[in-house]
Amino acid sequence: MTTVSNDPSLWPLISDYQEFNYFEVACLTAVVYDWGAHDTDAYRENY
Repeated sequence: MTTVSNDPSLWPLISDYQEFNYFEVACLTAVVYDWGAHDTDAYRENY
């Protein structure tokens, strides 16, 4: 069961955790995009 707290002292911690999650998603998106860019025609020109 989920615990819900309305304690304002936890808000900075929740905010930091949320910002870290946005950073983590941005990094994962960049890695997946770069990984997909590796499979483009740049390497197929040699064949």
